[in-house]
This record gives sequence, structure tokens and C-alpha cells, in this order.
Amino acid sequence: MPAVPRFGQRQAKKLAQRPVAALPRTPQFFVRFGPPMTAEDLTHDAPSVLVESRKLIDDVLERRDKLQSAPDYVAPDTPFWRVPAKRRNKKGPKWEFHPQDAEDEGEAAPEQLQGIVDLGRNPLGRTPGGRRRSEPLSPSNATSKLLRADEDRPAEADVPQGPAEPELHRELDSPLDDAAAGAASVVESGGATRPSRRPEDSLIAALRRKATEYAQTGVDPELLQSLSEALQHHPGTERAARLREMQSCEKDFEALVMEGKASVANINELIRAQALQGRMADAMQTHDAMKLHGYAPDAETFVSLLAGAAHQRNADLARKLFLKMREQLISATPKVYATLIQAHVRAGDTASGYALLRKMEDESIQPDVVVHTVLINGLVNEGRIERAWEEFHAARTWKLIQPDEVLFTVMIKACAIMQEAERALNLLDDLRTCGLYPTDITYGEIIHAVSTTSDHARKAFDFYRQMQAEDLPVSAFVFEHLLQACRHLGDAKRAKALVEEMGEQHVVLSPVMYNHLVGLFATAMRRPHVSDVEKLQNLRHAWGVVSAAREAYSDKLDWTSLLNEIVGVYVAGGFSDFAMDMLPQYAVFGAEPDAETWEHLLRMLGERDIGRFFTLWNSVPKPLPEELYQVALDVALRSRSSQQTCAILEEMYTVPVFPSPQLTERLARAGRHIIQIHHQIGKFIALNRDVKVASAKRETGLTVRSPTPEQEFRDRYFDKLKKQGVFRRPWLPFGEYLVSKQKGGEAYARRHDKPRPNLLATSTSSTS
Repeated sequence: MPAVPRFGQRQAKKLAQRPVAALPRTPQFFVRFGPPMTAEDLTHDAPSVLVESRKLIDDVLERRDKLQSAPDYVAPDTPFWRVPAKRRNKKGPKWEFHPQDAEDEGEAAPEQLQGIVDLGRNPLGRTPGGRRRSEPLSPSNATSKLLRADEDRPAEADVPQGPAEPELHRELDSPLDDAAAGAASVVESGGATRPSRRPEDSLIAALRRKATEYAQTGVDPELLQSLSEALQHHPGTERAARLREMQSCEKDFEALVMEGKASVANINELIRAQALQGRMADAMQTHDAMKLHGYAPDAETFVSLLAGAAHQRNADLARKLFLKMREQLISATPKVYATLIQAHVRAGDTASGYALLRKMEDESIQPDVVVHTVLINGLVNEGRIERAWEEFHAARTWKLIQPDEVLFTVMIKACAIMQEAERALNLLDDLRTCGLYPTDITYGEIIHAVSTTSDHARKAFDFYRQMQAEDLPVSAFVFEHLLQACRHLGDAKRAKALVEEMGEQHVVLSPVMYNHLVGLFATAMRRPHVSDVEKLQNLRHAWGVVSAAREAYSDKLDWTSLLNEIVGVYVAGGFSDFAMDMLPQYAVFGAEPDAETWEHLLRMLGERDIGRFFTLWNSVPKPLPEELYQVALDVALRSRSSQQTCAILEEMYTVPVFPSPQLTERLARAGRHIIQIHHQIGKFIALNRDVKVASAKRETGLTVRSPTPEQEFRDRYFDKLKKQGVFRRPWLPFGEYLVSKQKGGEAYARRHDKPRPNLLATSTSSTS
């Protein structure tokens, strides 16, 4: 074998017998006859490790020596700072397009494109970022296509149903590559695989199955008891099951007596079921019937009646029921007061709830955690978040009330309203530190809290997987905020998976969920390095979601909010002309632009076109949110127009809205030589003085003729304390009173023998 190098007779014999694919994998040939291969050798027709010719190896070595001996040779592994500046700054060849060459090549295109997709047949056009390619996605064309599809669709029932799953899933497909997006999702989730959707694979379901087996076999009673305790720590699930049972109750008092189950406890449950169903007249008739037949009502009876009044948000009826209870000489319990306070809070009268709290304290009834939870929840629902936190800390520190799962859930809801995700996570840690377990409602609120910010949105899916592991029911509220988290992340893959799971669990998409799905593509537009093709695909998917929403809800949609999301997609993609063309489309769907619409358009034009900004600003109905006035003043300062700046300042003075500190500094530099701006600033200073004086008078109570409601209540409270004798001196017998007035004794010493400073010691220390 003359062509095979002589490195071993046995190996040479194997080479002669085996095919080429079975040759050794180690680079023995090249290592024996030359240095190892480099990256430069791969650019030429260099031999592989399976080479069988010495001549090819010599050609490679000769070509390498010639290349490395060149004066301007730079090795591939040379750091960029060692590369000569002349070669480092060298620009590549500029690509030029010649239409004549393209026409010549166009004749032979059918022969050259055999087996390749013809890009010219793309319905979006030919140019990647041109007007022709995006023209079919303009607002007018998309709206006409949507209406035409709605006319061609056969008439269906008016019951709102979810969209067809394959169609909506197709609209949620990401424009990115499937493999890359799948790898990204694995990296984002920490490498964890998707949990199983089957309930029997979850942890708590397995524990429940084992507990049933132990109960049947009687094996290990201690383990059975520990499992039964672990399985009963979800009050949210149990409460929902109990409410469903009461909602389906159709019995009455006569049926209860005929079945032989008539007792005070069962009748109380019957009254509660009737009250929660909204049948307050039947509930009160049941109360009268139980008195007539010798069943004495107790406090639990009136708790059930008060729960019905709270369900109807009827505070007057709740007060009448409370007086009826007092008429029957039934003592009020903390549960009675809690239900009465809940009726007032749900009616929007939280102040009366606090008055009832003080009434409890006057009657020496210690309020429990339920009462404080009801009051704090009322403050949170009214938007008084700071006051709710004050009450929470006061109840926990001064009144030594230990919070339960419900109170922690209410405070997590307050964090979600204020978009404070980190504070909500700290509260969840506090809940677990206290030895409590989150309920399904707690998980729902924590998912709501973390889904409000893009920084913590990924944690929402961690809590969702935790709910699946604990076999907790997932409501539409949880799915809605999971879609909101997908919106902040711009993750269409996860949104598509969520929609599939909602279909499996028979959860219908709500109009708010459709808004989140459309807003998802606006976030995807803002991702770095988004190509024009991806932007056009995002627009197509957004309009596809709008079509699915119209098919599901027809005329029951809030078209203003949904079209605002479409405007946001156009603005995020940089299609300013199309965003302005969306204004006439609101009338097509019977809607009108609102403050959010003008905010999208004004912020877009403020960054791109100052002239069109002020044209739109003059036609927008006023007043607008305070942030838009700050944007208008910023644009006026950038336009260097004193007339526009003075006009914006005059409008801000009318609202009134004060310029921010940053804009005030810029205004001082830009308008130092303009007298009109100085006059406007003087008017703002006078307005600020009047506002501050008015707020100080209301806060400090300097005016006696117009006290605040808080000051009036404070005066009534201290008058009540004076009538009770709180500030009165203690009464003494006449003999002890005379002794206390005489000189000498303990009473005289307490009044007169007060400690005085040692002046002599003070003067001595100062002189020294």
C-alpha cells in the first residue's frame, strides 16, 4: 500500500480491509506529518483526519507557510487590541443595488427558484420594511376585513363563548423560531420542565389517595392523623365548597321538620342559605316560624340574617335586625358585631363600621381578627391604602392581634393595587413564618401582585406551578393575571399554553384577557433587535385576537379599551401614520377615544413630530391626566416656541397642574428673557400659596367655623369621655379630703415636694 503512511503494519492492514467510514477518529496522519490544523485550514480544501495522501498534506503546509509569511498576516486568535489600526478600521465592500441587473436576473428567476418558496407571492408585499408590505395591516384594511368576515360568518347564539382554539392558538404563535423560543422558555424557568396537568400527579392528590388507603386498611394511625391535618389547611377551598352547597339548598322550614332534622343549628343554616340566595323575606319568615314552634333564636340566628343583609349591601336592614336581636334580650357576640360591621362596610359606610368597633369596646367586647379584617378590607376597597396599613400595624402591635391567612391576603391585595410586588412577597414570607399556609385566594392575590411589574412577572408562573403541585383550584382570576404577566414579558409562547390550559379546564376568556393578549404584542414590539418581519407578524396576530374577541362577545365588548390596545401596538412598532389612522375606526365600532387613546398618540407625536403634536393637542377634549400636561410642557420647551409654552402654562394654571421640578428648572433657563413666562410663574406661585394655606387650615384646624369631619368626631368623642367622668378627680371621703388639703403627709409631698436642681453643684462645676 504505497499511498498509506507507514506507521504500523497492523493498522495498515486494517485500513485496507475496512471502509472509509470505519477509519480511526484520531488525527494520527496529520499529527505525524505536520502541526495540528487551525481555523484557517478549514477555509481551504484542507484534508480531514482521514486523509490517505501525503501530497495533500504537503500542499496544506505549503499554503500555510506562504500565508503566514505575508507582512500583513494576523492570526485568527489575535486579540482585537493587537490588530493593526489600519486593518481594524477597514470597512467592508458596500453593497449596491442595480435595477437593470435585477431585471436581467428576473428572466431566469423561474429556473433558478425551482424548489424554493417564491417570496414575491407573500401577501404582505415584497419589501421587508416598506409601505407596500405593511399596507394590508393598515387600520382601514384590517377593519374592513374584520367586518367582512363578520358578515360572512353564520348567525350564532348570543351566549358569549370562547374562541375556536386552533384559530386563537394560531394567532398567538410567536414570530420567533420555535426551537429558540423553547430554549429561552427553559432558561427563563430555571431549566424546570412543565408540570403535569393531571391532578393525580400532584403532591396533595397523592397524599389524599394515600390517606384513603390508610383509612381502609387501618395501617399506621399516627401517619393517618398527620396526613388528615395536612390536608385540611385550605380554608379558601372549603369555604367555596360550603357556599356552593348553600346556593343549591332549596329546602324550607316545613321540609326540615318533616325530615326530623329540625334543630336550632340546622334552622340557622337554613336561614343562612336562604339569605345568601337573596331570599331575605323567606329567611325572616323562617325566623318567625322557628319562634312560633318553640325554637328559641340565638346569636347565630341573627348572624345568618345579618349575613343576608351584608350580601344585599343593606346597612339599614342590618341595623334593624340588630335592634330586633336586642329586643329579644340576646347578647351580642364578636361574630354578631363582625357581621354587622361587614354589612356597613359593603354598603360603603366604613366610618359607621369604626363607630361600631368603638361600641364593641365600650361594651367590653374584645374585637378579634375577623373584625379588623373586615374593616381593613373596606379601607382597601375604597383605595385608602395608607390608612389600611396604619390599621394593620396598629392591630398587630398595640392590640396584639395575630393576623390570619385572610388578613394577610387582604394586605397582599393592597400591595397588588399599589403595584408593590416586593412588599407582597415579604408579606408571604411573614405569613409562612407565622406558621400559616397560603390558600388558593392568597396565591391568586400574590400572582396579581407580581404580575403588575415586568421585573417580577416570571414569579407568577412559579406560584402557579405551586398551586398545581398543591392541587388547588385555579380560577379565572388567576388565569387573567397570568396573561397579564405574559403581557409584561411579551411571551406569546406562554400565553398560547395558558389559553390551551384554559380550554382544558373550561375557563372562558373574558374581555380583559383579550386586552392582555393584544397588549402582549405591543410588548413584543419593544424587544431589542426586532426585525420588520416580526413587527408585521405581531400586527397580524393582534388583529387576529381582535377578530376572535369579536366572534366570542360580538356587541358586549368594550371596544374603546380593545382599540386602545391596538393603538398601543402600532405605537410600539413605530407605525405613527397607522396609529393616527386608528382614530376614524373608533366610530366604525361605535366607540369613542378616551384619555388613554390621546395619551398613546400624544406621547408618540411628542417624540417624533412636534408640529402634529400641537395640532392634535388643540383638538383633544380637556381636561387630561396630569402626566400629559407635563409631556405637553416638555414638548413646548423642546420646540423653542414662547407662544406655545405660554399657552401650555395657561392651560396648566386652569386645571390646575404644577410643573414638575425638572421642567421648572428647564423653564427657568429657557424663559429667563421672556416677560410672559415670568407672569405665568408668578400666577403659579400665588396659586401654590393659596392651595397650601387652604390645606393647612383643614389639616391643623385653625378655622373653628368649618371643622373637618375628623375634628367634629374628635370633639364628640372627648365630650363623651367627659360625661363618663374620665377626666374627673377621684372621689374621697370628707375626712380623707381634709387630710389631703393639710400641710404635710404624702398628698402634700406629691403636690409641693418636687425635685429641684442643685444650683450650688452646678455653679461649682461651671467654675471648675
